[in-house]
Amino acid sequence: MPPPMPSDADLSARVTPFVDANLPRWTALLRELIRIPSCFEQEHAIIERVARHIELLGLPVIRVYHDADRTRSLLGAQPPFSTVAGRCSLVTHVPGAGHGRSLVVSTHLDIVPEGDAALWHFPPYAGHIDVMRNVIYGRGAMDDKAGVVVSLALLEALSQGPIRPAGNVVFHYVLEDETTGNGTLLCLDAGHGADAALILDGTRRDKAVHEHAGNMEFELRLAGQPASVAVSHVGVNAAEMAARLLLRLRDGVFALNADRLPPWTRFPSPFQFVIHKFMSVGALKTVPAEAWAQCYLTFPPPYTLAATRTFLEEAAEQFAREQSLPTAPAFNWDGFATEPVRSATNEFEAHLQASAAALCLPPIEVGPSTGTSDLRHFVSAGIPCLLYGPGAGFNPHRPDEHYHLDDLPLMVHIYLNVIQSWCGLAEPLRRAA
Repeated sequence: MPPPMPSDADLSARVTPFVDANLPRWTALLRELIRIPSCFEQEHAIIERVARHIELLGLPVIRVYHDADRTRSLLGAQPPFSTVAGRCSLVTHVPGAGHGRSLVVSTHLDIVPEGDAALWHFPPYAGHIDVMRNVIYGRGAMDDKAGVVVSLALLEALSQGPIRPAGNVVFHYVLEDETTGNGTLLCLDAGHGADAALILDGTRRDKAVHEHAGNMEFELRLAGQPASVAVSHVGVNAAEMAARLLLRLRDGVFALNADRLPPWTRFPSPFQFVIHKFMSVGALKTVPAEAWAQCYLTFPPPYTLAATRTFLEEAAEQFAREQSLPTAPAFNWDGFATEPVRSATNEFEAHLQASAAALCLPPIEVGPSTGTSDLRHFVSAGIPCLLYGPGAGFNPHRPDEHYHLDDLPLMVHIYLNVIQSWCGLAEPLRRAA
């Protein structure tokens, strides 16, 4: 029979000195990680830095390599399938005492590119700290370098600090969250699952996500009829026709928002249509004979991938008839594509809410997101999953991305409470460092 659990007061008395003593070092680590660019296929430096940190804690580092052939064979894998050598997601385990439930703590090492550095007030990889506001700036500061540091702080607290979990805690540090999501898929396929999962990514301390809209990327090609620009009216300008069609598709998708259903009514436009890229090809002094576009779309239930594709195809066919196009526009559906997904998390949500309440925080709003994340892979594996944290921050994917450092210790406390509540604690508690 497991021993009685310590009270919240007992736990806080052990954890608070540990967190306070290590906070300056964790802040310095966050600054260091921001200074390591880690965009798609250029993540090697941050992989080695995080692996070294785990090894210094005396824990094993499991490298889950992103083998293109292996990844391509997995259900739910998304393109592109990189062939760059040496890329791997990282996993480590903190063994429990053997009588509690297990938990995955997941964060991602990759970031999006910084964009135009001239739009930033501080260099995007400097890790500048505004001391007056206690805010750190940099690409990936919130998404998801802060999550990585919080995760490493938890790892330290469980392996060397005042807490020993009763159940196993599995830590994922994955690649490709910002692109394919294949890192988490590979880690789960390698057997590194648990009874529940927390993804520290993309939310602030008052909100958690248990549901995602569908997301899809696709290409559209439209053929015209060449003619001299001097008599362009006898041809069919592919660029002009494609532009008109894209705007019609966009307007049609946004019109679906008028009939959105709860809980998606909390968003003004869960149906989104974005034109990412557009180009046309034409000979000198000749109207373009071909146009190409890459688009991204989000859609909430009850729409599915199949229904959304049919909606776009029918609208394009109607446009082609109206404009007497020589051939119908052609779609390529081979890009990123995920169905709407929801995790069954009622019991797990109760543990998160109790953990926040123990710190005198208001209830956490749990709901849907129009984005996507690796939550879908945990759902496919039958693992209840919540997306929560790493805390207050702003401008992910935009200039001046930043994270409020005051939330770093608070989030460590919340997650340790979740681990205590979900996994249980072994007695005796260790003395605080």
